[in-house]
Amino acid sequence: MTQDDPIDDIEEGEIPLDPHRKEGKGCFLVLIVLSAIPVVFFLLTFLGGNYLTYVYMRYFAVDRGLSTRKPPEISQKEFRKDLNILDSFYDAGNKGKIPWRDVVNLSSELKGMLSYPGPVRPEVLQLVVGHATEVMQQYHIEVQKNPGR
Repeated sequence: MTQDDPIDDIEEGEIPLDPHRKEGKGCFLVLIVLSAIPVVFFLLTFLGGNYLTYVYMRYFAVDRGLSTRKPPEISQKEFRKDLNILDSFYDAGNKGKIPWRDVVNLSSELKGMLSYPGPVRPEVLQLVVGHATEVMQQYHIEVQKNPGR
């Protein structure tokens, strides 16, 4: 046998051990990746929380949620005008022209309006749109014809 042969190092009566296998690498990597996901999520929420709120409220609550719950008493043209006002409001909030507290207040009203099943009641929609219009007038913001499109 050669000098590098590990069998020569084994004394009589000892059982040779198998070389250590590297098990668990894949599991360890999966755990590292899974633990990084919440960290990235919280960083995005902390650093871009306002932006995520604007995106959610504008694209999901207004454009998708409210669009599917049009009151039958309101014409399509008038309803589109109301949606443009709300879109302009959230676009102005995203640009920092409207303070965060006003955006949160209107978002709470919108959330409350959408929490009931069925079509939105026209008088409630007019109150929310009226509040958005008042805030936009207070900060001298014009309603865009096709906001963000």
